[in-house]
Amino acid sequence: MIETYDAGLVSQLRRDGFCLVPGVLRPDLLDQLAGLAARKVAAEDEANLRRFAHHGSLIPVRYDDAELVATLTAPEVRAALRRIGCTDPRWINGYVISKPPRSPGLWWHQDWWAWGHPRTYVDEPTQLFCMIYLEPTRRENGCLRAIPGSHLNRHPLHDLLPEPHTTTIEAQPADSLSHAPAHGEIDILANPGDLVIGDVRVMHATHPNTTDRWRTAVDLLLTPDFSTLPREFRAHYVNQFCLPPVGWWDDPAHPLHGTPLSELLPTYDGPDRDRMMTYSRQPTWPADG
Repeated sequence: MIETYDAGLVSQLRRDGFCLVPGVLRPDLLDQLAGLAARKVAAEDEANLRRFAHHGSLIPVRYDDAELVATLTAPEVRAALRRIGCTDPRWINGYVISKPPRSPGLWWHQDWWAWGHPRTYVDEPTQLFCMIYLEPTRRENGCLRAIPGSHLNRHPLHDLLPEPHTTTIEAQPADSLSHAPAHGEIDILANPGDLVIGDVRVMHATHPNTTDRWRTAVDLLLTPDFSTLPREFRAHYVNQFCLPPVGWWDDPAHPLHGTPLSELLPTYDGPDRDRMMTYSRQPTWPADG
């Protein structure tokens, strides 16, 4: 079992904006996640699956999905988070992302939502994604591709791409800049049980799935050092839609109290705890003013 801080992985995550922790999840946990993914995809409206054709599916998972809880609270996962330097990890939301056979790639984008806030420009990540792939993931079935260092340094794509997660970028054709090879990009190949962890500021995309099989992953979003965050971020994070209602921690009878999951959920008792921050997804830099 992974137990300790790994200086190499921490350095890679800070330098490149992503790292891979191999062989974390046991087969039984992978089987549970595969069952969760299959159930979510089967229940999804066909129009939503078409809407997110580039992602694959983009189906939320919740704090009360038993398979998710088993993964989040697994000792191996907790140890892996410690290994990459997480001092106070808290889960905030997540998705089943299942790319159908013969589906297009996902466009270049970054997932940071608070551009313009001073927190954007620190070296330490404020929010991480953790991709758990349920099949061996290679270029041909739509593996992740990323641009090392683009979480901290301006890349030409920052100024050229449409705003992420909008209908404008979703309409970009396969031969557009949004899908083209980018200077410095690398492929991130993963096996079932690996954790692919990235700073949400890093520029990333996927290759198309050119195979006849689905390529499925569960994406978990978390804050690595929750207690150190400015209060406006802590207030924002307790309001995520995948979490229980704000204030559950004030109710001694709430069933989450005393459970392993409770230690991994954000809590906040400030006066502004019902306040969400304004989303700002278009990159800016200090020189922009």
